[in-house]
Amino acid sequence: MAVLLVWGIFTSIAQLRRSSDDSASRATLPSRTSATTASSSTISTAEEVLVRFKEIFRIRDQAIRTRNPLLLDEIYTVDCPCLKGDQQLIRKLRQERLLWRGVKISLDVQDMEKVNDRLWTATAVVTTSPFEITTESDVVVRRVPKGREFSRFALARPTGTGDWLLGQASVIEVRD
Repeated sequence: MAVLLVWGIFTSIAQLRRSSDDSASRATLPSRTSATTASSSTISTAEEVLVRFKEIFRIRDQAIRTRNPLLLDEIYTVDCPCLKGDQQLIRKLRQERLLWRGVKISLDVQDMEKVNDRLWTATAVVTTSPFEITTESDVVVRRVPKGREFSRFALARPTGTGDWLLGQASVIEVRD
């Protein structure tokens, strides 16, 4: 139960497959962009994906905080293992009448890579603030310490949709 409640997004995670032509499609982040490494259209797409990536985590935080699983449909591909994991987490929180209080997720995106026009990968350090799991009547059940993980994510733009969605997440390394 502790693993599920500490970081639900990583409960049912599959490894990402690396593209064989990754060096040709790598785009550095806008703050580190050099004119020789990426075209301006790749950079602007990278910025768009980066903004959406951060938005995905804000929406996920809101879904868990409010225990509203419908919000998850806006951020995950239908086949993303994270969708099922977060739905189960929210269902468990509702069944046990528990709330996550004070949880905040921050992302330090290290790299973004274009696989094709509909798929990007990102590597990031994901930091979870310390938070409390409480009952609905504010009784503290557990205090969860700060956590940090270096992870890889796949963001996809499915045919017929406008938004980038999270399709996979994989923990590379847990950091203290």
